[in-house]
Amino acid sequence: MTVSFLLTLGISGNILFLGEASEFLQPTPEPTILNDRVSEKDIRTSLLDEVEASLGTGTAKSRLSQNEAILRPIVAAMPKNKFGNLDHSAVRYALHRLFVLRHGWVVNALSFDGDAWNSSSPSGVLKDHVPAYIEHMFEEQLKGKGFGLHETAVLAATIEHLIHNEAVGRLGAVFKVLELPVIGSVSKDAAQEVVDTYMAVYILGEEIDASTNPTTIKRLVKEMPSMFPAWADTQNFVQRVRDNVTQGAVEFDFASLARVVESVSEQYGGFQDLECRHMKDKLIQMEYRGTGRVRLSDFYKPALDGDHPSGGFYFQESTGYLRQLGALDESEPLSVMIPNYINSKTNCLATSGFYSVCCIDECGNLLGDLEQKIGASKAKPAAIASLVSSLASSTVTAPHQIPSNLIGRLEEISAKNGGLVPLHSRLFAQWMHHIFPRECSYPHMSGTTSAATATQWIEESGADAIASKEEMLQQRKLLVGADGPTQNQEDLAVEELMPWSSEDEVFVVQHHHQEASSSTVPAKLRSLALVAAAGSLSWALIGSFKVMHPPQELYKRSSHTSEF
Repeated sequence: MTVSFLLTLGISGNILFLGEASEFLQPTPEPTILNDRVSEKDIRTSLLDEVEASLGTGTAKSRLSQNEAILRPIVAAMPKNKFGNLDHSAVRYALHRLFVLRHGWVVNALSFDGDAWNSSSPSGVLKDHVPAYIEHMFEEQLKGKGFGLHETAVLAATIEHLIHNEAVGRLGAVFKVLELPVIGSVSKDAAQEVVDTYMAVYILGEEIDASTNPTTIKRLVKEMPSMFPAWADTQNFVQRVRDNVTQGAVEFDFASLARVVESVSEQYGGFQDLECRHMKDKLIQMEYRGTGRVRLSDFYKPALDGDHPSGGFYFQESTGYLRQLGALDESEPLSVMIPNYINSKTNCLATSGFYSVCCIDECGNLLGDLEQKIGASKAKPAAIASLVSSLASSTVTAPHQIPSNLIGRLEEISAKNGGLVPLHSRLFAQWMHHIFPRECSYPHMSGTTSAATATQWIEESGADAIASKEEMLQQRKLLVGADGPTQNQEDLAVEELMPWSSEDEVFVVQHHHQEASSSTVPAKLRSLALVAAAGSLSWALIGSFKVMHPPQELYKRSSHTSEF
């Protein structure tokens, strides 16, 4: 039997065989069954064009083309191996950038959580979701020839496919708990109850299965307005998506609601990012001298004074937790770095088995513009300075003049790297932070921070993630006791108020050879991982769910603060 059988099952746009929805929650077959039906040899010898033909014109094909369009400038600017392809760290970095830009997804196995970018493989995201030998084949391909643009885009589409399967699986569990039929249609009111239940579980990061008590889940949904201030706005957002997907239908079946939750999962990051921008505006109102920093005493002021805007932002993380997140500037007086804080784990929502929905990193767009114009992983300082001076952000207008001392910093970086500046290095990221201090995070050395949620921080450290009133007042007293900023600080240029560290590390492996302009690996060889991915998708159904438990704490917090 050829791989066509698997492709027909796994990679069509009709995810989870919606025509047979009554069986979609059956346990996932063991991987050994797959091995009995189609051998590894069959998968290995199948051709890339067979995979692409099976994609057809459905959603998978659309995702693939969109992924390629976004990845093209990123991949073009990545360091290449001797085959002209991306290796482990480059693929992981590129996929992370893609998912954050497209959906606001921080995929667990791809994110930078304080370790080096090359500390784990991008194929690790498939672990526990596909047969082990499929993951091994991805890994084998990465270690051998690496991935080109198309292979990277297909791996991204595979991950998206698995994420969509998870969403539809969760929807099925909701149907089961609410005792609604997956065959036939449900009323508009029942559909509203379904999507409300789905979103409550999604936002709070809970999981349900058929054993979940319906009374418990209904009570959770009823309490969402008090636990989650943006609940009404979220309901309106989902309503718009539902009307758009179903074209204003008044009756709904499982298949139509599955398309709704798939669209919601893809668009929710953009919707939530509006809240991130409001948070940024609030922090900028308290910013110190355009440095992209808020002094800790000012950061705590809204919480101490009860001065919360509509929707409420409770800036009250403890210094220990802020330090762990990499959001604390240790210079005196202590301050919170705006982009580091906004992009940190404390502001992520809607966790799943694969990802969290976090704020969309504005610096990614700035770097993307630069990559598209340079088209290489390194460039001369003068070329970079000229291009960056024409880049605009939400708080920096273009054209703008780059201070002479930062031109000097750029030349120092190039002197350490043979006259060229590596775009995907810590020192260049630090330079971008000095140019765009409100958009680009200050880059810490790997191993010095971690992307921990407040709950994880409490469990690991035993310390509280929320500052006590005494701690907040102490920061206010320290600033008052210092009689404000010194005269020397007032005389310094803004960019000199921000720390500069000469430590460097690369985010992706730099290869010491001339980078090929295109892949030299034959398409049939490079298709190995693609075909393996396609074969795996038919077994990617999510067959089990954790029992949901009531929230451990009330989420009386900002609509974009996940733990408070």
